[in-house]
Amino acid sequence: MDSKLREKIINKWANDLPLNEKIIKLFEKVRDIPYGDIGSRNPKDVYENNKGTCSGKHELLKELYEELGIKVKGFIAIHKFNDLKIDFPPGIKEILDRTEIIDPHNFLKILVDGKWIIVDATWDKPLKKLGFVVNENWDGKSEMKTCVVPLEIFESKNPIEWKKQRIQELPEQIQKDRKLFLKKLTEFLDKTRKL
Repeated sequence: MDSKLREKIINKWANDLPLNEKIIKLFEKVRDIPYGDIGSRNPKDVYENNKGTCSGKHELLKELYEELGIKVKGFIAIHKFNDLKIDFPPGIKEILDRTEIIDPHNFLKILVDGKWIIVDATWDKPLKKLGFVVNENWDGKSEMKTCVVPLEIFESKNPIEWKKQRIQELPEQIQKDRKLFLKKLTEFLDKTRKL
């Protein structure tokens, strides 16, 4: 996104707040963008569609924080969607029963008071009722929980490209199952939010 759009978003979401409160407010605004697969990880698309997965949401937050002069690093947590303690409907359970949906999960670390802390805005607030890990009541300086159960964590200079490449390296059937899982997960979450 260009600097003008980043400034516009910051002004819209956190205009006259002090820096620490801006950090918190921008996190909350991005967190509460509904989680869902829109076929794009582009932060501009996530903002305009008001929907995105961990990759696009964190890329949006990263760009907003960098616009404020906050130091940000991208991280990947390899996890399995199968490890989420969620009571999924039968169509999703069926996919998870037949295959492991391995996913490179994106999150951020930001530098606050000389310390790198985890920031994870993946799941929007309404998903807490389903059992998803939703980071709430953040003070802007404490470390958050990652929103998945990580098997492995590492830093990535370009997490979106890294993720795209790793997904393309998965066996074709697993790629298909993963795509179907994300489609059904998005439909399920959209339906659940309306209840």
